[in-house]
Amino acid sequence: MLWMVLVVLWIEFAVTFCAGLVSARRGARVLGVAFPANQAHSPEVNRVVRTYQIRLAAVFVLLTASSSLLLLPAAGERAELWMLLLVAVNLLLAGLVQNFARRRLLALRAEKGWTPPMRKTVSADLQASRDKVKGALSPAYVWVCFALSFLPAAVLLAVPSLRADFPLPFAFLGPVCQLFTVFMYYQMRSLPVRTQGEDTDARTEFAQKSIRVYTVSAVVVAVSMLVFWLVFSLSTAVLKNIYVGLGAAVLMFAADIAAAFWQQKRVRKLEESYMDVRAAEDPAPEAEWKWGCYYNPADPRIFVPKPVESLGWTLNIGRPAGKAIMIGILALVAAIVVAFVGMANLDFSVTVAETQLEMDAPFYDLTVERGQVESAELVQSLPANGTRTNGYGGISKSYGHFKFDGYGACMMYVYNDTDVYVQLRLTGEDPAYVFLNAETEAETEELYAQIRQWLAVE
Repeated sequence: MLWMVLVVLWIEFAVTFCAGLVSARRGARVLGVAFPANQAHSPEVNRVVRTYQIRLAAVFVLLTASSSLLLLPAAGERAELWMLLLVAVNLLLAGLVQNFARRRLLALRAEKGWTPPMRKTVSADLQASRDKVKGALSPAYVWVCFALSFLPAAVLLAVPSLRADFPLPFAFLGPVCQLFTVFMYYQMRSLPVRTQGEDTDARTEFAQKSIRVYTVSAVVVAVSMLVFWLVFSLSTAVLKNIYVGLGAAVLMFAADIAAAFWQQKRVRKLEESYMDVRAAEDPAPEAEWKWGCYYNPADPRIFVPKPVESLGWTLNIGRPAGKAIMIGILALVAAIVVAFVGMANLDFSVTVAETQLEMDAPFYDLTVERGQVESAELVQSLPANGTRTNGYGGISKSYGHFKFDGYGACMMYVYNDTDVYVQLRLTGEDPAYVFLNAETEAETEELYAQIRQWLAVE
Protein backbone atom coordinates (compact mmCIF):
# COMPACT_ATOMS: atom_id res chain seq x y z
CA MET A 1 0.00 0.00 0.00
CA LEU A 2 2.84 2.40 0.83
CA TRP A 3 4.33 1.90 -2.64
CA MET A 4 1.03 2.84 -4.29
CA VAL A 5 0.71 6.02 -2.25
CA LEU A 6 4.34 6.89 -2.97
CA VAL A 7 3.72 6.58 -6.71
CA VAL A 8 0.74 8.94 -6.44
CA LEU A 9 2.99 11.35 -4.53
CA TRP A 10 5.64 11.16 -7.26
CA ILE A 11 3.01 11.82 -9.92
CA GLU A 12 1.99 14.97 -8.05
CA PHE A 13 5.64 16.11 -7.98
CA ALA A 14 6.01 15.37 -11.70
CA VAL A 15 2.81 17.20 -12.65
CA THR A 16 3.92 20.30 -10.73
CA PHE A 17 7.36 20.13 -12.37
CA CYS A 18 6.02 19.66 -15.92
CA ALA A 19 3.40 22.38 -15.47
CA GLY A 20 6.15 24.77 -14.43
CA LEU A 21 8.23 23.91 -17.51
CA VAL A 22 5.34 24.14 -19.98
CA SER A 23 4.15 27.49 -18.64
CA ALA A 24 7.56 29.18 -18.71
CA ARG A 25 7.09 30.86 -22.11
CA ARG A 26 4.07 31.99 -24.07
CA GLY A 27 5.20 34.08 -27.04
CA ALA A 28 6.80 37.26 -25.72
CA ARG A 29 5.58 36.50 -22.20
CA VAL A 30 8.04 34.82 -19.86
CA LEU A 31 6.45 33.50 -16.67
CA GLY A 32 3.62 35.94 -17.27
CA VAL A 33 5.94 38.97 -17.64
CA ALA A 34 5.58 40.75 -20.99
CA PHE A 35 8.70 41.73 -22.97
CA PRO A 36 9.25 43.38 -26.34
CA ALA A 37 9.36 40.67 -29.00
CA ASN A 38 13.05 41.20 -29.74
CA GLN A 39 14.04 40.93 -26.05
CA ALA A 40 11.92 37.93 -24.95
CA HIS A 41 14.78 35.56 -25.89
CA SER A 42 17.68 37.81 -24.97
CA PRO A 43 20.65 36.23 -23.13
CA GLU A 44 19.62 37.93 -19.88
CA VAL A 45 16.06 36.59 -20.03
CA ASN A 46 17.26 33.14 -21.09
CA ARG A 47 19.62 33.09 -18.12
CA VAL A 48 16.75 33.75 -15.70
CA VAL A 49 14.62 31.05 -17.36
CA ARG A 50 17.45 28.49 -17.18
CA THR A 51 17.95 29.26 -13.48
CA TYR A 52 14.20 28.88 -12.94
CA GLN A 53 14.18 25.50 -14.71
CA ILE A 54 17.23 24.26 -12.77
CA ARG A 55 15.69 25.26 -9.43
CA LEU A 56 12.37 23.68 -10.37
CA ALA A 57 14.20 20.46 -11.29
CA ALA A 58 16.12 20.61 -8.01
CA VAL A 59 12.84 20.84 -6.06
CA PHE A 60 11.48 17.84 -7.99
CA VAL A 61 14.60 15.70 -7.43
CA LEU A 62 14.99 16.71 -3.79
CA LEU A 63 11.39 15.96 -2.82
CA THR A 64 11.25 12.73 -4.85
CA ALA A 65 14.40 11.53 -3.10
CA SER A 66 13.12 12.71 0.30
CA SER A 67 9.85 10.83 -0.14
CA SER A 68 11.79 7.54 -0.35
CA LEU A 69 12.62 8.01 3.34
CA LEU A 70 9.00 7.10 4.03
CA LEU A 71 10.01 3.50 3.40
CA LEU A 72 12.06 3.54 6.60
CA PRO A 73 10.36 1.76 9.53
CA ALA A 74 10.72 4.85 11.73
CA ALA A 75 8.51 6.86 9.34
CA GLY A 76 5.89 4.17 8.83
CA GLU A 77 3.57 5.13 11.68
CA ARG A 78 3.34 8.75 10.56
CA ALA A 79 3.70 8.19 6.82
CA GLU A 80 0.38 9.88 5.95
CA LEU A 81 1.37 13.03 7.83
CA TRP A 82 4.78 13.16 6.14
CA MET A 83 3.21 12.70 2.70
CA LEU A 84 0.75 15.53 3.31
CA LEU A 85 3.65 17.70 4.44
CA LEU A 86 5.69 16.81 1.32
CA VAL A 87 2.79 17.80 -0.97
CA ALA A 88 2.49 21.15 0.80
CA VAL A 89 6.26 21.73 0.66
CA ASN A 90 6.31 20.85 -3.05
CA LEU A 91 3.60 23.40 -3.89
CA LEU A 92 5.20 26.02 -1.63
CA LEU A 93 8.71 25.61 -3.08
CA ALA A 94 7.45 25.55 -6.68
CA GLY A 95 5.52 28.75 -6.01
CA LEU A 96 8.53 30.42 -4.40
CA VAL A 97 10.79 29.44 -7.30
CA GLN A 98 8.34 30.87 -9.83
CA ASN A 99 7.72 34.02 -7.77
CA PHE A 100 11.46 34.65 -7.42
CA ALA A 101 11.98 34.24 -11.17
CA ARG A 102 9.06 36.58 -11.95
CA ARG A 103 10.47 39.25 -9.65
CA ARG A 104 13.87 38.88 -11.26
CA LEU A 105 12.31 39.28 -14.72
CA LEU A 106 10.35 42.37 -13.63
CA ALA A 107 13.54 43.88 -12.16
CA LEU A 108 15.45 43.04 -15.35
CA ARG A 109 12.77 44.62 -17.52
CA ALA A 110 12.80 47.79 -15.41
CA GLU A 111 16.62 47.91 -15.31
CA LYS A 112 16.94 47.61 -19.10
CA GLY A 113 13.99 49.86 -19.85
CA TRP A 114 12.35 47.14 -21.95
CA THR A 115 8.85 48.55 -21.97
CA PRO A 116 6.46 46.15 -23.73
CA PRO A 117 4.26 47.71 -26.43
CA MET A 118 0.63 48.40 -25.73
CA ARG A 119 -1.76 45.73 -26.88
CA LYS A 120 -2.28 45.93 -30.63
CA THR A 121 -3.19 42.33 -31.25
CA VAL A 122 -6.18 40.37 -32.40
CA SER A 123 -7.06 37.36 -30.26
CA ALA A 124 -8.01 34.20 -32.09
CA ASP A 125 -11.00 32.81 -30.20
CA LEU A 126 -10.37 29.10 -30.63
CA GLN A 127 -13.51 28.05 -28.80
CA ALA A 128 -15.81 30.12 -31.00
CA SER A 129 -14.11 29.49 -34.34
CA ARG A 130 -14.49 26.06 -35.93
CA ASP A 131 -11.81 26.77 -38.48
CA LYS A 132 -9.17 27.23 -35.82
CA VAL A 133 -10.24 24.24 -33.70
CA LYS A 134 -9.84 22.02 -36.76
CA GLY A 135 -6.09 22.25 -36.22
CA ALA A 136 -6.35 20.39 -32.90
CA LEU A 137 -5.54 16.73 -32.58
CA SER A 138 -8.74 14.74 -32.09
CA PRO A 139 -9.97 14.53 -28.45
CA ALA A 140 -10.73 10.85 -29.13
CA TYR A 141 -7.12 10.04 -28.19
CA VAL A 142 -7.41 11.34 -24.62
CA TRP A 143 -10.88 9.84 -24.15
CA VAL A 144 -9.67 6.44 -25.35
CA CYS A 145 -6.79 6.69 -22.87
CA PHE A 146 -9.29 7.54 -20.14
CA ALA A 147 -11.46 4.54 -21.03
CA LEU A 148 -8.46 2.18 -21.14
CA SER A 149 -7.35 3.36 -17.70
CA PHE A 150 -10.29 1.37 -16.27
CA LEU A 151 -8.74 -1.91 -17.48
CA PRO A 152 -7.03 -2.70 -14.14
CA ALA A 153 -10.34 -2.16 -12.30
CA ALA A 154 -12.14 -4.43 -14.79
CA VAL A 155 -9.50 -7.14 -14.34
CA LEU A 156 -9.75 -6.94 -10.54
CA LEU A 157 -13.52 -7.28 -10.75
CA ALA A 158 -13.14 -10.34 -13.00
CA VAL A 159 -10.29 -11.93 -11.00
CA PRO A 160 -10.92 -11.28 -7.28
CA SER A 161 -7.78 -13.15 -6.22
CA LEU A 162 -5.61 -10.31 -7.55
CA ARG A 163 -7.10 -7.89 -5.03
CA ALA A 164 -4.90 -9.23 -2.25
CA ASP A 165 -1.93 -7.27 -3.63
CA PHE A 166 -3.86 -4.57 -5.48
CA PRO A 167 -6.99 -3.40 -3.57
CA LEU A 168 -9.92 -2.50 -5.80
CA PRO A 169 -10.26 1.15 -4.62
CA PHE A 170 -6.69 1.85 -5.75
CA ALA A 171 -7.63 0.72 -9.26
CA PHE A 172 -9.56 3.97 -9.66
CA LEU A 173 -6.57 6.22 -8.95
CA GLY A 174 -5.45 5.75 -12.56
CA PRO A 175 -8.74 6.96 -14.09
CA VAL A 176 -8.74 9.96 -11.76
CA CYS A 177 -5.21 10.92 -12.85
CA GLN A 178 -6.14 10.20 -16.47
CA LEU A 179 -9.10 12.57 -16.16
CA PHE A 180 -6.66 15.38 -15.42
CA THR A 181 -4.98 14.74 -18.79
CA VAL A 182 -8.39 15.09 -20.46
CA PHE A 183 -8.81 18.44 -18.73
CA MET A 184 -5.29 19.41 -19.83
CA TYR A 185 -6.14 18.58 -23.45
CA TYR A 186 -9.19 20.84 -23.50
CA GLN A 187 -7.30 23.59 -21.72
CA MET A 188 -4.55 23.38 -24.34
CA ARG A 189 -7.12 23.35 -27.15
CA SER A 190 -8.79 26.50 -25.84
CA LEU A 191 -5.59 28.52 -25.30
CA PRO A 192 -5.78 31.90 -27.05
CA VAL A 193 -3.33 32.45 -29.91
CA ARG A 194 -2.67 36.18 -30.31
CA THR A 195 -1.98 37.34 -33.83
CA GLN A 196 -1.70 40.57 -35.75
CA GLY A 197 -1.93 41.73 -39.34
CA GLU A 198 -4.62 41.74 -42.02
CA ASP A 199 -3.92 38.35 -43.60
CA THR A 200 -6.83 36.27 -42.25
CA ASP A 201 -5.63 33.04 -43.88
CA ALA A 202 -2.15 33.36 -42.38
CA ARG A 203 -3.57 34.13 -38.93
CA THR A 204 -5.91 31.13 -39.11
CA GLU A 205 -3.12 28.84 -40.30
CA PHE A 206 -0.83 30.01 -37.51
CA ALA A 207 -3.56 29.48 -34.91
CA GLN A 208 -4.35 25.99 -36.20
CA LYS A 209 -0.71 24.90 -36.17
CA SER A 210 -0.19 26.34 -32.69
CA ILE A 211 -3.19 24.48 -31.30
CA ARG A 212 -1.95 21.35 -33.07
CA VAL A 213 1.31 21.59 -31.13
CA TYR A 214 -0.47 22.21 -27.83
CA THR A 215 -2.86 19.28 -28.24
CA VAL A 216 -0.15 16.88 -29.46
CA SER A 217 1.82 17.55 -26.28
CA ALA A 218 -1.34 16.98 -24.21
CA VAL A 219 -1.97 13.65 -25.97
CA VAL A 220 1.64 12.58 -25.34
CA VAL A 221 1.12 13.25 -21.63
CA ALA A 222 -2.14 11.25 -21.69
CA VAL A 223 -0.54 8.28 -23.47
CA SER A 224 2.48 8.27 -21.16
CA MET A 225 0.17 8.36 -18.13
CA LEU A 226 -1.85 5.43 -19.51
CA VAL A 227 1.24 3.33 -20.28
CA PHE A 228 2.61 3.99 -16.80
CA TRP A 229 -0.69 3.09 -15.13
CA LEU A 230 -1.12 -0.17 -17.03
CA VAL A 231 2.49 -1.26 -16.46
CA PHE A 232 2.34 -0.26 -12.79
CA SER A 233 -0.90 -2.21 -12.28
CA LEU A 234 0.60 -5.24 -14.04
CA SER A 235 3.78 -5.10 -11.97
CA THR A 236 1.84 -4.80 -8.70
CA ALA A 237 -1.01 -7.28 -9.21
CA VAL A 238 0.57 -9.93 -11.47
CA LEU A 239 4.36 -9.65 -11.70
CA LYS A 240 4.71 -8.54 -8.06
CA ASN A 241 7.80 -6.57 -9.06
CA ILE A 242 7.60 -2.92 -8.08
CA TYR A 243 10.77 -2.05 -10.01
CA VAL A 244 8.96 -2.60 -13.31
CA GLY A 245 6.41 0.01 -12.23
CA LEU A 246 9.15 2.40 -11.13
CA GLY A 247 10.82 2.01 -14.53
CA ALA A 248 7.52 2.93 -16.19
CA ALA A 249 7.30 5.99 -13.93
CA VAL A 250 10.76 7.12 -15.03
CA LEU A 251 9.79 6.72 -18.69
CA MET A 252 6.56 8.67 -18.10
CA PHE A 253 8.45 11.57 -16.51
CA ALA A 254 10.97 11.57 -19.37
CA ALA A 255 8.19 11.60 -21.99
CA ASP A 256 6.38 14.46 -20.23
CA ILE A 257 9.53 16.55 -19.94
CA ALA A 258 10.40 15.90 -23.60
CA ALA A 259 6.86 16.91 -24.62
CA ALA A 260 7.15 20.15 -22.64
CA PHE A 261 10.43 21.16 -24.26
CA TRP A 262 9.23 20.09 -27.73
CA GLN A 263 6.10 22.21 -27.34
CA GLN A 264 8.05 25.34 -26.40
CA LYS A 265 10.56 24.86 -29.21
CA ARG A 266 7.90 24.19 -31.86
CA VAL A 267 5.70 27.14 -30.84
CA ARG A 268 8.70 29.45 -30.92
CA LYS A 269 9.53 28.32 -34.47
CA LEU A 270 5.94 28.92 -35.53
CA GLU A 271 5.98 32.41 -34.08
CA GLU A 272 9.19 33.21 -35.92
CA SER A 273 7.82 31.80 -39.18
CA TYR A 274 4.38 33.38 -39.21
CA MET A 275 4.48 36.63 -37.31
CA ASP A 276 6.46 39.20 -35.42
CA VAL A 277 4.89 38.57 -32.02
CA ARG A 278 3.90 41.70 -30.16
CA ALA A 279 3.73 41.12 -26.42
CA ALA A 280 0.48 42.08 -24.80
CA GLU A 281 0.44 44.48 -21.89
CA ASP A 282 0.59 42.85 -18.47
CA PRO A 283 -2.96 41.97 -17.37
CA ALA A 284 -2.41 43.67 -14.01
CA PRO A 285 0.39 45.56 -12.27
CA GLU A 286 2.57 43.52 -9.94
CA ALA A 287 1.23 45.44 -6.95
CA GLU A 288 -2.23 43.98 -7.59
CA TRP A 289 -1.10 40.41 -6.86
CA LYS A 290 -1.10 39.39 -3.20
CA TRP A 291 -0.32 35.92 -1.83
CA GLY A 292 -0.79 34.40 -5.28
CA CYS A 293 -4.23 35.98 -5.73
CA TYR A 294 -5.39 38.97 -7.74
CA TYR A 295 -6.25 42.06 -5.67
CA ASN A 296 -8.18 44.87 -7.32
CA PRO A 297 -11.33 46.25 -5.62
CA ALA A 298 -12.14 48.30 -8.76
CA ASP A 299 -12.25 45.21 -11.00
CA PRO A 300 -15.77 43.66 -10.94
CA ARG A 301 -14.46 40.22 -11.96
CA ILE A 302 -14.37 37.52 -9.29
CA PHE A 303 -12.26 35.02 -11.26
CA VAL A 304 -9.29 36.24 -13.32
CA PRO A 305 -6.45 34.50 -15.22
CA LYS A 306 -3.24 33.90 -13.30
CA PRO A 307 -0.10 35.84 -14.29
CA VAL A 308 0.92 32.70 -16.21
CA GLU A 309 -2.36 32.20 -18.08
CA SER A 310 -1.89 28.51 -18.88
CA LEU A 311 -1.82 27.71 -15.14
CA GLY A 312 -5.52 28.51 -14.84
CA TRP A 313 -7.53 31.05 -12.84
CA THR A 314 -7.43 32.68 -9.44
CA LEU A 315 -9.70 34.79 -7.25
CA ASN A 316 -9.96 38.56 -7.05
CA ILE A 317 -9.69 38.91 -3.28
CA GLY A 318 -10.20 42.65 -3.62
CA ARG A 319 -13.95 41.98 -4.01
CA PRO A 320 -16.15 40.95 -1.05
CA ALA A 321 -17.35 37.85 -2.92
CA GLY A 322 -13.74 36.89 -3.68
CA LYS A 323 -12.80 37.26 -0.01
CA ALA A 324 -15.78 35.13 1.05
CA ILE A 325 -14.93 32.37 -1.43
CA MET A 326 -11.27 32.39 -0.39
CA ILE A 327 -12.19 32.19 3.32
CA GLY A 328 -14.57 29.32 2.56
CA ILE A 329 -11.90 27.43 0.58
CA LEU A 330 -9.29 27.93 3.31
CA ALA A 331 -11.75 26.81 6.00
CA LEU A 332 -12.63 23.68 4.00
CA VAL A 333 -8.98 22.83 3.37
CA ALA A 334 -8.13 23.42 7.04
CA ALA A 335 -11.00 21.16 8.15
CA ILE A 336 -9.90 18.38 5.79
CA VAL A 337 -6.27 18.66 6.90
CA VAL A 338 -7.18 18.66 10.60
CA ALA A 339 -9.47 15.64 10.12
CA PHE A 340 -6.85 13.77 8.11
CA VAL A 341 -4.02 14.53 10.54
CA GLY A 342 -6.24 13.59 13.47
CA MET A 343 -7.22 10.24 11.99
CA ALA A 344 -3.64 9.49 10.98
CA ASN A 345 -2.12 10.29 14.36
CA LEU A 346 -4.78 9.37 16.92
CA ASP A 347 -5.04 5.69 17.77
CA PHE A 348 -8.31 3.91 18.37
CA SER A 349 -9.00 2.05 21.62
CA VAL A 350 -11.07 -1.00 22.57
CA THR A 351 -12.46 -1.13 26.10
CA VAL A 352 -14.23 -4.09 27.66
CA ALA A 353 -16.71 -2.47 30.09
CA GLU A 354 -19.18 -4.16 32.43
CA THR A 355 -22.02 -4.62 29.93
CA GLN A 356 -20.61 -3.00 26.79
CA LEU A 357 -17.72 -3.31 24.39
CA GLU A 358 -16.58 0.20 23.45
CA MET A 359 -14.54 1.10 20.37
CA ASP A 360 -13.31 4.73 20.42
CA ALA A 361 -11.90 6.15 17.18
CA PRO A 362 -11.94 9.63 15.62
CA PHE A 363 -15.40 10.03 13.98
CA TYR A 364 -16.11 6.28 14.16
CA ASP A 365 -17.03 5.30 17.71
CA LEU A 366 -19.04 2.11 18.25
CA THR A 367 -20.65 0.56 21.32
CA VAL A 368 -21.71 -3.10 21.32
CA GLU A 369 -23.97 -4.58 24.00
CA ARG A 370 -23.27 -8.09 25.24
CA GLY A 371 -26.60 -9.32 23.90
CA GLN A 372 -25.72 -8.18 20.39
CA VAL A 373 -22.75 -10.57 20.07
CA GLU A 374 -23.65 -13.97 18.62
CA SER A 375 -20.09 -15.31 18.49
CA ALA A 376 -16.44 -14.34 18.88
CA GLU A 377 -13.43 -16.07 17.40
CA LEU A 378 -9.73 -15.45 16.74
CA VAL A 379 -8.87 -15.48 13.03
CA GLN A 380 -5.55 -15.24 11.20
CA SER A 381 -6.71 -13.08 8.29
CA LEU A 382 -9.40 -10.66 7.22
CA PRO A 383 -12.02 -11.74 4.66
CA ALA A 384 -11.00 -11.35 1.02
CA ASN A 385 -12.30 -8.70 -1.37
CA GLY A 386 -13.01 -5.92 1.09
CA THR A 387 -13.70 -2.28 0.32
CA ARG A 388 -13.80 0.77 2.57
CA THR A 389 -17.21 2.42 2.36
CA ASN A 390 -16.78 5.17 4.95
CA GLY A 391 -13.76 5.23 7.17
CA TYR A 392 -10.04 5.67 7.42
CA GLY A 393 -7.66 3.32 5.61
CA GLY A 394 -4.11 4.35 6.35
CA ILE A 395 -0.74 2.68 6.14
CA SER A 396 -0.52 1.64 9.79
CA LYS A 397 -4.18 1.27 10.77
CA SER A 398 -7.72 1.09 9.40
CA TYR A 399 -11.02 1.79 11.07
CA GLY A 400 -14.60 2.69 10.19
CA HIS A 401 -17.15 1.16 7.82
CA PHE A 402 -16.01 -1.60 5.45
CA LYS A 403 -17.71 -4.21 3.31
CA PHE A 404 -16.48 -7.75 2.57
CA ASP A 405 -17.85 -10.30 0.12
CA GLY A 406 -20.04 -12.78 2.03
CA TYR A 407 -19.92 -10.73 5.24
CA GLY A 408 -21.88 -7.61 4.33
CA ALA A 409 -21.45 -4.36 6.23
CA CYS A 410 -18.65 -4.51 8.82
CA MET A 411 -16.84 -2.24 11.23
CA MET A 412 -13.08 -2.53 11.54
CA TYR A 413 -10.62 -1.32 14.14
CA VAL A 414 -7.33 -2.95 13.15
CA TYR A 415 -3.60 -2.32 12.99
CA ASN A 416 -2.44 -3.37 9.54
CA ASP A 417 0.87 -4.88 10.69
CA THR A 418 -0.80 -7.32 13.10
CA ASP A 419 -1.95 -10.48 11.30
CA VAL A 420 -4.40 -11.79 13.90
CA TYR A 421 -7.91 -10.47 14.50
CA VAL A 422 -10.89 -10.83 16.81
CA GLN A 423 -14.00 -11.46 14.71
CA LEU A 424 -17.37 -10.63 16.31
CA ARG A 425 -20.61 -11.79 14.69
CA LEU A 426 -23.48 -9.46 15.67
CA THR A 427 -27.23 -9.99 15.63
CA GLY A 428 -27.91 -7.12 13.23
CA GLU A 429 -26.81 -6.52 9.65
CA ASP A 430 -25.38 -3.00 9.95
CA PRO A 431 -22.82 -3.92 11.01
CA ALA A 432 -23.02 -7.69 10.71
CA TYR A 433 -19.41 -8.19 11.86
CA VAL A 434 -16.79 -6.28 13.82
CA PHE A 435 -13.06 -6.95 13.37
CA LEU A 436 -10.62 -5.87 16.09
CA ASN A 437 -7.00 -6.28 17.03
CA ALA A 438 -4.21 -4.63 19.01
CA GLU A 439 -0.73 -3.44 18.08
CA THR A 440 0.82 -6.88 18.67
CA GLU A 441 -0.35 -10.46 18.36
CA ALA A 442 0.12 -11.03 22.10
CA GLU A 443 -2.03 -8.03 22.98
CA THR A 444 -4.67 -9.18 20.47
CA GLU A 445 -4.81 -12.63 22.05
CA GLU A 446 -5.16 -10.99 25.47
CA LEU A 447 -8.00 -8.82 24.12
CA TYR A 448 -9.71 -11.92 22.74
CA ALA A 449 -9.45 -13.63 26.14
CA GLN A 450 -11.04 -10.58 27.81
CA ILE A 451 -13.90 -10.57 25.32
CA ARG A 452 -14.50 -14.31 25.80
CA GLN A 453 -14.59 -13.82 29.57
CA TRP A 454 -16.93 -10.82 29.15
CA LEU A 455 -19.29 -12.88 26.98
CA ALA A 456 -19.32 -15.72 29.50
CA VAL A 457 -20.81 -13.48 32.21
CA GLU A 458 -24.56 -14.06 32.57
